[in-house]
Amino acid sequence: MKFNKFLWSFYAGSDRGKSAVSRFSSLTNSHIDEKLRERAYEFCDEFKSQYPSPSLAVDIAELIKNFTLSAAFKNQRDANRYYEKKLVKKGVPIDATDNRGKTETVGAFGMEDDEWYDYIAAISLGLYWAHPDFFLPYDFRAKFNQLEEIHAQFGMPLPPVPGKGDKPARSLYYLAINEAWQEFRQLHGLLPAEMCAFLYDFAPNFVTPLDTTDLPSPSKAWLITGGIAGSWDFDFVDNATEQSVSCWSGNTAVRRGDIVLMYLVRPRRCIHSIWRACSDGFVDPFFHYHGTVWISGCMKTEPVTFTELVQHPLLSKKSAVRAHFQGPSSKTPFTVEEYEAILEMMKDKGQDVSSLPRLPSWKHELSAELYNERDVEVHLIEPLLKRLGYKETDWIRQMPVRMGRGERNYPDYAVGAKARRGEENAKMVLESKYQLSARPEFIDSFYQVKSYALRLQCRVMAMASKEGIWVFPPENGSFDSAKHVHKTWGELSHPDAFHQILCLIGRDKIVG
Repeated sequence: MKFNKFLWSFYAGSDRGKSAVSRFSSLTNSHIDEKLRERAYEFCDEFKSQYPSPSLAVDIAELIKNFTLSAAFKNQRDANRYYEKKLVKKGVPIDATDNRGKTETVGAFGMEDDEWYDYIAAISLGLYWAHPDFFLPYDFRAKFNQLEEIHAQFGMPLPPVPGKGDKPARSLYYLAINEAWQEFRQLHGLLPAEMCAFLYDFAPNFVTPLDTTDLPSPSKAWLITGGIAGSWDFDFVDNATEQSVSCWSGNTAVRRGDIVLMYLVRPRRCIHSIWRACSDGFVDPFFHYHGTVWISGCMKTEPVTFTELVQHPLLSKKSAVRAHFQGPSSKTPFTVEEYEAILEMMKDKGQDVSSLPRLPSWKHELSAELYNERDVEVHLIEPLLKRLGYKETDWIRQMPVRMGRGERNYPDYAVGAKARRGEENAKMVLESKYQLSARPEFIDSFYQVKSYALRLQCRVMAMASKEGIWVFPPENGSFDSAKHVHKTWGELSHPDAFHQILCLIGRDKIVG
């Protein structure tokens, strides 16, 4: 959607809008007192959950504010250069006063490789305190998936995320985001505090919220590791309940609803609990571990030790176990048989496994190898369409559709379509991809097929890859990336799963 000035003005004039703008305006006071520190705590959820203590985060913000307050910028380019050359590359001096009143520099914040990007929420708040016209606070740490949706919804450019190992680029990535925000702010005539209210109170209404309820059936079981961050991890998982929610280092191929096994490192070295993924996995450039997933619904289990895994006839052969859950091998999911073996070990120790989540046990036999997108179409999508009752005459492959000034696009499958030039429409579009295992690929494909579906006035839209099919029913005249039904090809072998898809996109429902 585009920025709607009427909708924005209605929001800005409401009590809620005025309160949000006022809250961010109050954070630009150059004099930091206890009241302002309290407002800082309230501003950023990360101060409560992502840093060792709220006071540390606000101390960092105050350090940045005091150091940068005397700087003067003529334009955004000057501000960007200052951030890169003065702050990131040289760090911010940390001064200390001894008992004789003498002040000396005892170190520099930001000189550690991960110190800068890992504390970007606090750093950006300090910059906003000092220079609100040039820097805006960043409060999407561990929520980069929501930021991606906001940028996509409102047409703000977002450069590719730097790789995990490119730590300097991860530190500088805030500049690219901030510059996009500043351009958007100036384009629509928003004050800095209004832009903050837009980002953190207005825009979130148009993206997918974190939802721990009504999770879809799991498609895979994954292992995540706790204890690397020290005793905080142990304290958290020991005190976790079914209501506990947290972000964690995870594989970007994790899907919402998947099973997550919590493995604790030394000195415990055991599987401690079973959780559910309440978000898809995604990359966050400002989260230390890069790959991120939100988990919830902790179920404490009888521990399964690493020694027991090594001694098990099936699990001992798993590459992740042989590698002590280190390196790339630890990123592969557990098979149904491996996961069931772990549950059996828990059961032998007295665990009631009846309430624990299970993986579907049926198998999908594929007669051909898949090497590209066309293989997915020939061996998976078209056979499924025929199972759903369609004939080949019911769809058009690569139907030309004009999407703008002379721009021509080609949806992979337009079902129940009329191709008359200028009056093109379809009952359903289905876009095929070879692979959709990573969230950026999924989001890019979603917005691509959504544009086709809206242009062709479709009743429903779908995406399919070798990982399965996603069906998106309409939601208030549009489509929502979170409101979908996903089934793997193996699941579609089960009558109940196939019936669910049949009820959504069977021929009788679409063109009948």
